Amino acid sequence: MVHLRRKLAVLLTLLLVMASAISYGQKITVTGKVVSAADGETLIGATVQNANDLTKGTVTDLDGFFTLEVAPGTILKVSYVGFLSREVTVEDQTALTVALEPNSELLNEVVIIGYGVQKKTDKTGAVSHVTAEELNGGNLTDPIQGMQGKAAGVSIAKKGGDPNAGFSVRIRGASGYTASSDPLYVIDGIPGADPTTIAPEDIENFNILKDAASTAIYGSRGANGVIIINTKKGKNDGDEAISEVFFSSKYSVGKIAKRVNLLSADQIRDYANQYGITFNDGGANTDWQDEIYRMGSTLENSLAFSGGTKNSFYRASVSNTDWTGVMKGTDKARTTAKMNITHKGIDDRLTLNGNIAIAFEKNDYESYDGNDKDDIIFQALTRNPTDPVFDSNGEYDHTQRVFNYENPVAVIDMITNIRDAKRYLGSMKADFKFFEGFTGTTLVSYIRNDEEFTYFRPKGVYASADNGWGSRSYRNHTERQMETYFTYVRSINDKHNLNMLGGYSYREAIFNGFNAQAQNPQSPFIGANNLATFTEVHYGDVGSYKNSEKLIGFFGRIQYNYLSKYYLSTSLRRDGSSKFGKNNKWGWFPTVSTSWNIHSEDFMAGVEWLDQLKLRASYGVSGNQAFASGYSQVTYVPTGLATNPENGEQVVTFTPSHNKNDDLRWERTGEANIGIDFALFNSKINGSLELYHKNTTDLLYPRPTALGGGNVARTTFDNAGNIVNQGVELYLQAYVVNKPNFTYKTSLTATHNRSEWKELISGGGEDAGAKNGWLSGRGVVGDAFYIVNNKVGHEVSAFYLPEIVTIDETTGRFIFRSVSGGYTDQLANAKREFVGSPNPIVELGWSNSITFMKNWDLNIAFRSMIGHKKYNATKMFMDATLDLPELNAVEEALEWKAQGRSSSAVIASQYLENATFLKLDVISLGYNFNVRGIDWIKNLKAYVVANNVFTLTGYSGQDPEIYYANLAYGWDQYNVYPNARTISLGINATF
Repeated sequence: MVHLRRKLAVLLTLLLVMASAISYGQKITVTGKVVSAADGETLIGATVQNANDLTKGTVTDLDGFFTLEVAPGTILKVSYVGFLSREVTVEDQTALTVALEPNSELLNEVVIIGYGVQKKTDKTGAVSHVTAEELNGGNLTDPIQGMQGKAAGVSIAKKGGDPNAGFSVRIRGASGYTASSDPLYVIDGIPGADPTTIAPEDIENFNILKDAASTAIYGSRGANGVIIINTKKGKNDGDEAISEVFFSSKYSVGKIAKRVNLLSADQIRDYANQYGITFNDGGANTDWQDEIYRMGSTLENSLAFSGGTKNSFYRASVSNTDWTGVMKGTDKARTTAKMNITHKGIDDRLTLNGNIAIAFEKNDYESYDGNDKDDIIFQALTRNPTDPVFDSNGEYDHTQRVFNYENPVAVIDMITNIRDAKRYLGSMKADFKFFEGFTGTTLVSYIRNDEEFTYFRPKGVYASADNGWGSRSYRNHTERQMETYFTYVRSINDKHNLNMLGGYSYREAIFNGFNAQAQNPQSPFIGANNLATFTEVHYGDVGSYKNSEKLIGFFGRIQYNYLSKYYLSTSLRRDGSSKFGKNNKWGWFPTVSTSWNIHSEDFMAGVEWLDQLKLRASYGVSGNQAFASGYSQVTYVPTGLATNPENGEQVVTFTPSHNKNDDLRWERTGEANIGIDFALFNSKINGSLELYHKNTTDLLYPRPTALGGGNVARTTFDNAGNIVNQGVELYLQAYVVNKPNFTYKTSLTATHNRSEWKELISGGGEDAGAKNGWLSGRGVVGDAFYIVNNKVGHEVSAFYLPEIVTIDETTGRFIFRSVSGGYTDQLANAKREFVGSPNPIVELGWSNSITFMKNWDLNIAFRSMIGHKKYNATKMFMDATLDLPELNAVEEALEWKAQGRSSSAVIASQYLENATFLKLDVISLGYNFNVRGIDWIKNLKAYVVANNVFTLTGYSGQDPEIYYANLAYGWDQYNVYPNARTISLGINATF
C-alpha cells in the first residue's frame, strides 16, 4: 500500500510537470497597438516587455504596432517617455490596443518653494529642482558636493581634496566685502540648518531658489539664494504604512591626481656643481611629497528603517563615514542619525510631523594655508631633498637653512590639532485644516552646534628653540525659531485659482565661547588635556565671549492664476534685525512675478509636438544680514595690562575696535528675471532659459576713518559699494533613447555670469581697499605684492599685473615697463594693466544616464569652466633661482637660470594662466540584481564609481578650478591640498 502511494505521488508529480511544460509551451502571437489615451495618437517606439522577464520585449513600429510571442497569462509592461507605464494581462486574445495616459508628473512635478509647494507648470520664479537620483555619487565629503554641475547658475567648488575642507557655493555670482555670500540652507522647513547634519542617503531632493522673487519670502536672509533640502520621510500607500529597510555600504580608495614638479636631490646637486655653488648637502634623496602624501580611503555605512500604521508612519536612519585624507594627518569621522515621524488625526485634518537629526564629527587637521612653520605643503615644497627625514640618531632631522624652515614630517607626527563637533537639529510641525482650503501651520525648531578644539605642540617640533604650546577652546551656537502661517487655497468656477499665505517668524541665536592657552608643557603625554601642567600663562591667554541676535519677520504672498494659463504672484516681507543701527533696524522686501502658459492657448492647439511653453518674468528685493552682530555699535576689546596710578593695581585696558553707526542698514539685492520653460515631443526634450540682472547695493564695508569728530576708532562699518551680476542660464534634458534593452537620458546646464563693480565707496573718494590678493613668503613682502585690484567698471577680482619685458644681463633681475613710460626692475614702479579675470565666461555641467541589458546602469558626469584665468603663485614662488640650491624649486627654475635670471619671486603677468578645463567628475557602473521571486528583498544593487577621473586643461598648477571667496579669488599660493582620484565599490539593498 505504501509503495502504491509512492508510485501515485510520483506519477501525479510527473503529470503536473508535464502539464506545466505543455501549458508553457502553448505560446500565442500577440499583435498590438499603443496609443495615447488623450488623443488616440499612435506612439512610435513605445517599449513592450514581459513584466516577469524584462529581457524579452520589443518596441512599436512607425505605425505604433508591435508583435510579441508570449504564453497565455503573461503580463505585459508597456511604457513610453512622457506617459504613465501600464501593465496588461494577455489571456487568449491575439490583438491588443493599449492606451497610455500622459504623465503629468513630468510637467506638474512639485517643487518646494518658501513656505509651500508648487507644480512646475505653476511656478513664476527661477527654481531648480534636483532629485536624489540625479546627484553625483562616489566619494562625497558633504551632501552639497553631489549637486556639482546639476543646476544652472549654481557654482560649487571644494578647496582641494581635504576631507575637512568646506565648499564654496555661489548662486548667480558673488557679492559682499564682509557679509557672507553663502546661500541660506533650509532643511525640512528650518532656515539656517547645517547641511552636514544630514547624510547624503537621507536626501530626497534639492530645490534651489535663485531669483529675488523666489528668495525674498525669506527676507533679509535670502539675497544669496536659498537651497531647500527635503529629506526622505516615512510614507503610506493610503491603507497602511510602507515598511522598508535600506542598507548601503561603500569603500573608496584614492591618491593625489597631480603633484608639483619639484627638483630631485640629484638635480639639486647637479645645479650646484654646474654653477660652482657650495651648499650643505644633507646626503639624502628625499621626496618630500612622498613623505606627506599617502593613499586615502573612505568607508561609509548607512542603515534606514521605515514603517508604521495608516495614520502614523516614520523613517529612521543612521550613517557612519570615516575619511582618511591623502595628506597624512588629515582625517574625518562623522556619524549622523535622523528620525522623522508623521501622524494624521481628526479625520486627516491634523498632520503632525516631528524631525530630529544628530551629527557627531571628529576632524584631524593639518595646517597648509600659508607659509608658517607648521604649514605642511609649504614646508614640503620648500625643503631641500638632500635633507633626510631622520638624522643618524633616529630623531627627526632639524637642519636649519633659512628662517621658517621645518621638517614637515615632524610637524605632522608631533602636533595634535583636532576638533570635536556635535550638531543637533529638531523640529515639530503642525498643520491643521480648519475648513476646505484653509490651513494653519506652526513650525518650532531648535538648532544647537557644539565645537571643541584641542591643539598641542610639544617641545622639539621646530628646529629653533620652542617651549611648546597648547590650547583648548569651546564654541556653542544655539538657535530657537518659531514660524506660524496660514494658507488659503480656493478655486472659483475652475477658472480663478487663488493661493494666499500670511505668517510670522521669530529667530533668536546665542553664541558662546571660551578659550585658554599656555606655553611650556611639562609632559608630552598629557598634551593639552590639562593646561595646568603648563608653566607659562600670559595676559590674553584666557578669554571668553557671549552675544546674541534676534530676527523678527512678517510675510505674506498672493498667487493667482486664471484657467491655469495666466499667473500673477506677489509677496511682501518685513524684517526687523538687532544687528543694524537704530535708524534702519527694519526693512521691506517686496516681489512681483508673472507667467503665461502659452501652450494652453487655443491658437497652440495644433502644435502637437509642443507640450509646454511658459514665459515668466519677475522682480524682487531681498536682503543680506549674514555677518556678526555688533557692527552698528561701539565695540571695545581688551588690549593689555596697565597700572592704576591711584592704587598701583594691575588693571585691564580696553580700546574701541570700531565706531558706532546708527545708520548701518541691510545689504539689498534687487533682481529682475525673465525665463522660458519648454517641453517638446511628449516631454522627451524639456528645459528652461533664464536671463537675470542682479543689483546688490549697500555692501557692508569696514571703512577707514580718522579719529575725532565723534569717531573713537579708526574703523566704521558702513554701507559702501554696488555690484551687478547679470547672466544667462540654460537647462536642457533629453530622453534620447528609450528601448527595451537600452535607455539614454542626458542633461546639460550652462551658465554665463558677469560680476561688475558699479561703486566701491559711497560718496566718492579713492578706491580704498580695492587692492587684494596679497602674496607673501620666500622673500616676497611689501605693498607691491598684490595681484587683484577691484575697480569700478571692471569685473570682481580682476587681475592687474605688470609684464616681464626681459632679464637684465648684469643683475639677473626682471625688467618691467614703468608707470612713467620707461623701464624698471622695481616692482613698485612697474606699470600694471588689466590682464584677465578668474570669472569663467561659461560654466557647464553635462550629465548622462544610461541603462542597458536591463540590469546595468551607467552614469557619466562632466563639468567645465571656460574662459577664466588663474594666477599660479605656487609656480611664481617655486621657479625663483635666488634660493637655489639651499631651497627646492620647480623644474622651470633651471630654464630661468639658463636665461640668466638670479632674482627672487616677483609678481608678473607671465604667471597668469588660462585655466579653462574639462573634468570627468564621475563615472559609475551599477548592476541591479534580479530579485523577482525573493519575498524578503526588494532591490539589490552593486556598483563601482570613479571620481575626479581626469582633467583636460592648459593650466600648469594642480587644480584649474576656482574656489570663490568673497571678492578676491583665483590664485594658488603653495597651499593647494591636492585633489584625489578615487575609486569606490558599493552595494545598496532594500528589504
